[in-house]
Amino acid sequence: MLMGLGHDLQALYELKDVEHLWTPGVFFTEQETERFRQSVAPIESLAAGFSCKEALFKALPAIEGWHWTDAEVVHDERHAPRFRFHGPLHEHLEQRGWQALLSISHSGGFVSTVVIVSTS
Repeated sequence: MLMGLGHDLQALYELKDVEHLWTPGVFFTEQETERFRQSVAPIESLAAGFSCKEALFKALPAIEGWHWTDAEVVHDERHAPRFRFHGPLHEHLEQRGWQALLSISHSGGFVSTVVIVSTS
């Protein structure tokens, strides 16, 4: 059953001078920021991570006590993106049997992300 749907469109140029996003523990985990820095296109990777979390925020109902680093974007062996949840957000989703599905697209200086929250 569909519990929430979120979409975000992020322009790459908007994040070129946003230094605080590169600080681990603020918006991204240390692993996420390291992956962005090692990427062939660091700004594009950062924008994708940012867009993923914005879309997730839009897809979820109001949940108290979670931080942006509780939703970590990781990639499987095929490089497909998915979320790994931590802390209060992990507990909230697990208690309800919810999962979050993630899709990312890059094109022409933009990143578009869709998140679907559904029952498992």
